[in-house]
Amino acid sequence: MKIATYVIFVGLMLGLALSPDQGCANAPLPDKQWEAPVMPGGTLVKTEDTAVYIDYEMPYEKVLAWYKQVLKDYKDGKYRDWTDQMYIEDQGGAKWHSIGIFKGGGDKTRVKIVKDNLTWVFSTLLIRFAGVFVVLCILWILLNISGAAMKKFFPSEEVKAKAH
Repeated sequence: MKIATYVIFVGLMLGLALSPDQGCANAPLPDKQWEAPVMPGGTLVKTEDTAVYIDYEMPYEKVLAWYKQVLKDYKDGKYRDWTDQMYIEDQGGAKWHSIGIFKGGGDKTRVKIVKDNLTWVFSTLLIRFAGVFVVLCILWILLNISGAAMKKFFPSEEVKAKAH
C-alpha cells in the first residue's frame, strides 16, 4: 500500500510538472496581467499562454536603455547579454519570468515577455529534488565503503582477543 501511495504521489508531481499552464491565455495587456514593465508605443504581435511579443519601431539600444531605466531599482533582475538578445531574468517573486530584447532588427526591435508558470516552477523543484536525492545516494555509498574499510583495517577488540 505504501508503494502505491508513493507511485501515485510521484505520478501527480510529474503530471503537474509536465502539464502546460492554461491559466491566463490571450490577455489584452501584459503589464497588468503579469506586472511586467511594458514600454509604451509598441505593437502587440502575438500572445501565447506564457509569452507575449511586442514590436517597437526604434533601435535595440533605445529599447534596452528604457528597460534599464525602468528596472534600475529592481534588485531581483539578472541581465544576460546573449548573441541574439539581452535576457533579463527575474530572480525574485514577480509574476513575470523574463524579458528578452532581441538584437539585429535595425530600426525595429522585438521584446518577448515570459510569464512564470507552474510547469517551470514544478520542473525546477523536481530537478532540485532529483539532484539532492542523487547526492544523498552517492554519500550513502561512500559511507558504506568507508565503513567496510574501517572494519577491515581496524578490527574490533573482540576479534583481537580471539586471535591471541
